[in-house]
Amino acid sequence: MKDSLFKDVLFDFFDGRTTSIQRKLIEDWLADPQNEELYYQYLDEWESRHPQFAPKLDNALSEYIALVTNGSATTNTPLSNVPAEVVSLWRRPWLYGATAACFLMVAGFVFRDELMYKSLTSGNGQTSSYQLSDGTDVVLNANSVLRVPRMGFGEGNREVMLEGEAEFKVVHTAQDSRFVVKMEKNYSIEVLGTEFVAFSRKRGTKVFLTKGKVKLSLPQGKQLYMKPGNLFSTADNGTFTLTSPATPASIVAWKQDMFYFDNTLLSEAVEQINERFKVNVRILDPVLGKHRIGGIYKAKQAEDLLAILSELLHLEVIKHNEFIELRKSEINPDHE
Repeated sequence: MKDSLFKDVLFDFFDGRTTSIQRKLIEDWLADPQNEELYYQYLDEWESRHPQFAPKLDNALSEYIALVTNGSATTNTPLSNVPAEVVSLWRRPWLYGATAACFLMVAGFVFRDELMYKSLTSGNGQTSSYQLSDGTDVVLNANSVLRVPRMGFGEGNREVMLEGEAEFKVVHTAQDSRFVVKMEKNYSIEVLGTEFVAFSRKRGTKVFLTKGKVKLSLPQGKQLYMKPGNLFSTADNGTFTLTSPATPASIVAWKQDMFYFDNTLLSEAVEQINERFKVNVRILDPVLGKHRIGGIYKAKQAEDLLAILSELLHLEVIKHNEFIELRKSEINPDHE
């Protein structure tokens, strides 16, 4: 079905004028995550055309909470006491759509992230560039997600949520609004206008400051201020270090599809491969995992880098059903 025709069906749905077949069609259409953004776009357009619906969210929320916790709302007006014209208005078809919209708003307190934020993503083994509504430029490393306000930034802080790795070039606003990047394990970055790289994955958190000044909020209420050239890194046990790397270009090597290894553990190199290409490479030999490597390598897919490591370190690449194993070759190249 064409988008223009389906738009009319959705508007009828918001108005409460769809048939059971049409509602099933909409349900099947919403099962595809790619249609989520278009759905909210149409909902926003429909609501802008119906300004007569202006719910009092504070009252609605307090009554909803009272209903859930006490089993009854704070007020209870009998229908017999309501003027006839109000009852008639309530039964008009368009109000059913408004009621559905109100339900979405109440549900938003439970599913707030899904309703209020949209996800900017990067594909497997790829980088993606975005410009946010305030003019801030963001480059996402592979398999990363940045959640940003669906309707743009308001007058307060500009808050986003990062899973993965990204480079930010934050613009300064006339209102001096702060830009906040929230990450896993209660880490966050707070800036006014600056350039930095943020890394937030299972194996740790990293922040590298290129320009300006940032304030890091750490777990347990701690704070740390960074200067240009500082690299903040966390370990598995929660400890962190603040250093100044000799080769800052290595921090953003991923923007050119490069891997930069400087006395890097092979086990860490494998983690980088898994993160960027979403594969499952394992080293079952702990001694091999502690082997250190160096060099700069370009790879647009996992197979490229695995072939390089295999040749460089004389490794076997063994593909199992659920993972890829790196193993020391049993053939000694010196005796071939």
